[in-house]
Amino acid sequence: MDGLLPAIRTRRAGRAFRPDPVPAGLQELLWEAAALAPSHGNTQPTRVLVAASEPARQRLIAALNPGNQHWAAAAPLLFALAADPAHDVTIDTPGHSPRELYPLHVGIALGFLMLQAEAVGLTAHPMAAFDEAAASAAFEAPPGVRILAVVACGFPGDPGGLPADLAAKEASPRDRLPREHRVGIDRWSAALSVSARALRKRGP
Repeated sequence: MDGLLPAIRTRRAGRAFRPDPVPAGLQELLWEAAALAPSHGNTQPTRVLVAASEPARQRLIAALNPGNQHWAAAAPLLFALAADPAHDVTIDTPGHSPRELYPLHVGIALGFLMLQAEAVGLTAHPMAAFDEAAASAAFEAPPGVRILAVVACGFPGDPGGLPADLAAKEASPRDRLPREHRVGIDRWSAALSVSARALRKRGP
């Protein structure tokens, strides 16, 4: 009874795209998947900003860091996930810093959206390396709105057209932490304190 796990296992944030446009009907499925994501108190803070026109696309591409610009520009669909923190809840716990929930809620919506993309044969690659002020200006977002991710989306293309280092990443096996480094039963264990980067440095 794997449920959704097959789609989760096959999902990859690819960087190679076919030039074919993403049909409007498929785009609407992505936006609906994001809308159906849960949020504390049903605040629904996630907003999707689609760079549909060529000027908007170019403004958004210019906001990406150089390492993302050269491959993401080939994606037929570019959009950002944003939120106004004022639309969401902040949890105050004595002795701790306030916990703003909007990043969590946008992250859940992004996960739902990415799985829907996988289910309809699309690749959705989220990016965190971008100039947030420039991305915000690209969409003329009002002050206070946070841009949390920019996503390149489209039908998977041929990785052979990518630079060698990126093509190698497309073919590399999935690298996930062993269970003992992810799941603690009844208490925090020493294994949970080991980061994925630290574990990779240790080697096999």
